[in-house]
Amino acid sequence: MGIDGETLAHERFALRAAAQPNAIAVEQGDVRITYAELDDRADRLARRLRAHGVGRGSVVMVHLERSVDLVVSMLAAFKAGAAYLPVEPTVPDHRVAAFVEETDCAAVLTRSGGPDRFGKHGLPLLDPGADTASSPTGPAGPPDVTVDGSDCAYIIYTSGSTGTPKGVRVEHASLAHLLGEINQRYGIGPTDRVLQFAAVAFDTSVEQILVALLNGATLVLPDRLWAPGELSGELVGRRVTVMDLTPSYWRAFLADLADAPRELPVRLTIVGGSAVHADDCRTALRLMPDSRLVNAYGLSETTITSCTMEITPQVLPEDGTAPVGRPLPHTVVHVLDDDMRPVPPGQHGEIYISGHGVARGYLSDSETRARFLPDPHAERPGTRMYRTGDLGGWTRDGNLEVVGRVDRQVKVRGFRVEPDEIEAALISHGAVADAAVKAYSRRGETEIAAYYVTNQAGAGSPGPRELRAHLAGRLPGYMLPSAFVRLAEMPLKTNGKVDPDALPEPEAGASPASPAPPDGAGRTVGLVERAVAGIWCQVLGLDHVEPDDNFFELGGNSILAAQLLAKVRASLGILITQVRPLIRLLLDEATLRSFAAAVESARAGTLSGDDTKAVDFAAETVLDVPVRRTVDNPARWQEPAHIFLTGATGFLGIYLLRELLATTDATVHCLVRADSRSHAMERVRANARHYFKDDLADHCASGRIAVVPGDLAEPRLGLSEEEFDRLAGLVDVIHHPGGLVNFIYPYTHMRAANVEGTREIIRMAARYRNAPVHYTSTMAVISGFGTAGVRHVTEHTPAAHADHLSVGYVESKWVAEALLQNAAEKGLPVAVYRAADISGDQETGAWNTATEMCAMKKFIVDTGTSPIAELPLDYTPVDCFAAAVAHIAGRQLPAGEVYHLTNPGKANVAVLAERLRAHGHTVRDVPWNEWLDQVVKIAVEQPDHHMTPFAPLFIDRCSTGVMSVAEMYLETTFPVFTRDNVDAALRDSGIEIPPVDGAMLDRYIRYLTDIDFL
Repeated sequence: MGIDGETLAHERFALRAAAQPNAIAVEQGDVRITYAELDDRADRLARRLRAHGVGRGSVVMVHLERSVDLVVSMLAAFKAGAAYLPVEPTVPDHRVAAFVEETDCAAVLTRSGGPDRFGKHGLPLLDPGADTASSPTGPAGPPDVTVDGSDCAYIIYTSGSTGTPKGVRVEHASLAHLLGEINQRYGIGPTDRVLQFAAVAFDTSVEQILVALLNGATLVLPDRLWAPGELSGELVGRRVTVMDLTPSYWRAFLADLADAPRELPVRLTIVGGSAVHADDCRTALRLMPDSRLVNAYGLSETTITSCTMEITPQVLPEDGTAPVGRPLPHTVVHVLDDDMRPVPPGQHGEIYISGHGVARGYLSDSETRARFLPDPHAERPGTRMYRTGDLGGWTRDGNLEVVGRVDRQVKVRGFRVEPDEIEAALISHGAVADAAVKAYSRRGETEIAAYYVTNQAGAGSPGPRELRAHLAGRLPGYMLPSAFVRLAEMPLKTNGKVDPDALPEPEAGASPASPAPPDGAGRTVGLVERAVAGIWCQVLGLDHVEPDDNFFELGGNSILAAQLLAKVRASLGILITQVRPLIRLLLDEATLRSFAAAVESARAGTLSGDDTKAVDFAAETVLDVPVRRTVDNPARWQEPAHIFLTGATGFLGIYLLRELLATTDATVHCLVRADSRSHAMERVRANARHYFKDDLADHCASGRIAVVPGDLAEPRLGLSEEEFDRLAGLVDVIHHPGGLVNFIYPYTHMRAANVEGTREIIRMAARYRNAPVHYTSTMAVISGFGTAGVRHVTEHTPAAHADHLSVGYVESKWVAEALLQNAAEKGLPVAVYRAADISGDQETGAWNTATEMCAMKKFIVDTGTSPIAELPLDYTPVDCFAAAVAHIAGRQLPAGEVYHLTNPGKANVAVLAERLRAHGHTVRDVPWNEWLDQVVKIAVEQPDHHMTPFAPLFIDRCSTGVMSVAEMYLETTFPVFTRDNVDAALRDSGIEIPPVDGAMLDRYIRYLTDIDFL
């Protein structure tokens, strides 16, 4: 038990889990875990720890990034009786080794296959994610361990004034007291969704995690560090109601929110960790009027939070910092003068904190004695108080205000930093004779500047890059200086100490950014590097950067790094799975050249170890689905009673649905991603209204449209076995135009929907009736022939050269085609329809504006430039395409035929430019490379532009490296192809594909103008 009989944190959590076992406890992306599951996993991990000798008094290092496993590990350490020691995987090796030795660490919880940094210590290494399922025969519940309030709950390391970090030991009783009192101020409950945003090595993370879980809320874990500009969208998307941010990040978030105000679900905003400016509070109250604003103050040595202040306009001073309010119950704050006497309101002194929250002390007894002192003002003998080093006082209305420090300690993005520790690390470099560190303000934020004197002259003297790398191996990222200033000698006071006031401002003395090269100078760089350079300039506020410039030496920090990653991801289409390794590389090798190369790898999905293997296309095309040549109850494809259709909420799919309803008497079963049948039906009808101005209500009422809630990316298409089996025995024909369309993501991301979804379609078709499958593919699957040097492809040419395709979406369509052809060889009726560009309705001009061709039209209009290139406009109007597919499907039983369903009357992009000019747009014809420069510029400067998602197609090199992906589709490279099967199938059908001419393009331009797209 804790102080005054308080239940300890892990005991309260177990009670909460028993009270609401099925509620979601933690959520991170698509990963969710209930309270019962979290409690069970923590119990099992605690028993594993006990089996490895961990018990009361032990220390367990949790060497994990923010994750569900980290939350499990914290609770497990508590349940095993051990102290929780969080250490981020990015911490340098020598620092980790020091933590292990100083704490006498008994075990490490870490990922399997992680860095081998613990082998020499001989510690048991346990992966908390390796045992996620309950064993029906294993013991249940937590291990039989008695945990006392005086036991150490966790250890947090803070920066040390002696040059080494200090470990703070916090007892269970102090933690239980905090958790019992703080929610009286916050009011968090089961309906809340609480954002856990603090770094895991920052003790605020302990409060954020436990306050949420002990009060029944859902803890929301970001999957990465969101940039301030991304936060509002994430808050809305994840329905966050409570957030706790550092003032520097909060300030940047408010600046972005002011540029794009929106209503947020947040009802409580907590800020703390460093000074909170009154002006920022007024901005927050204006931009987020429905959110309470609480300023929290405390230290690691006083168990995280000691005071809170509910911020309203009335309590804010005209300028300066906001007050931090009043202490929690059983917490006493003293403001004392040099003689340890209380100072009156309105005057300033040093802040001391006493009461139940005071930690046990540091790992070092001598450091403990220096800061944890007897409280001379306490009524109870033996009461201790902590000397904070903060300078402050009481306002006239009884609130505490913090105005600065009485020592050298500074706060950087919420972290306490002792300049002495950085100076000691600098001097450990053999070429540094003397060093000094001081804080300075840059863009309104506190940064660290390092000043150094070397004992070497000339070329052998270390520069900022070498010193930064030296420090990065010894200090955590938040302690790395953002500016390095080399001095001939240190300015000294008369007493021989460094005179901080005489140190020059970093901007004046720091190594300057690379000057802009003269016109025409410099090496040739790729488009990716040019795009990344433009983003660096945006984020860092510079006019020019050079390939060997270092992001952090130019003024970058962790928040700017998050902004950089957000912009790179939005502009260049980086997969979320590639963001973490990209961050790691930026920290390890922060030059523009290295980062740009990493971005190229990330674009290909190969930066992390998960995706480095090339796709084995032969293995991917193994069918592994039983197909018979003859069946007892063959499908009635000539007069189908039931048709199964995918993609009805897409562009082609809705037109194909309308065509099938008009040309057959069948009931059309539409697979739709939706939560329910009503939701699925509304999605289909809304799509019809969008393109036809007709929601197909009559067909819905008659039952001819039957919706099937499911998902192409899931086994059995997301259906139950019973529903899948029922449809397999029912359908006469399957039309499969649906799939995931994205030209940016790699094959691994497209595989589930486009490959495995097709495999499930084959399974349904072949199970009972051999229902014909009519599959819509893309002409892009033959693009590999072009870069392989094959200039002519027919509809009978076997698919080949998948390793040349270079785009994950196209690779997935190639594999899906191969699966279908393998099924056709075994007897399943299959037809494949390859489309070039499915364009707008030939009557109304209605078009899917999310396509590359619409984006390119808008880009040409917005930039006033059109490329001089052999870029074809091979447009087939969507209604023509749907009519052709429906006609061919009803004409004959397919046997693996391929149809190049394209336009025989295609035109050059120059015709489009001419028609845009005719409609009043100013458009210049420019060389291809000049046009590509505009693509890069738009991608960097306008991440929301319709063209930006397609920019990587023009920037990335193809797999052979000889050209960009987009250049594979120019007529100088793309193979010449035939369409004999199409001509034969449509002969005498009355279906004609109109040529791409002025009349067609004018219709599309008018439509896109009428809907304000152009």
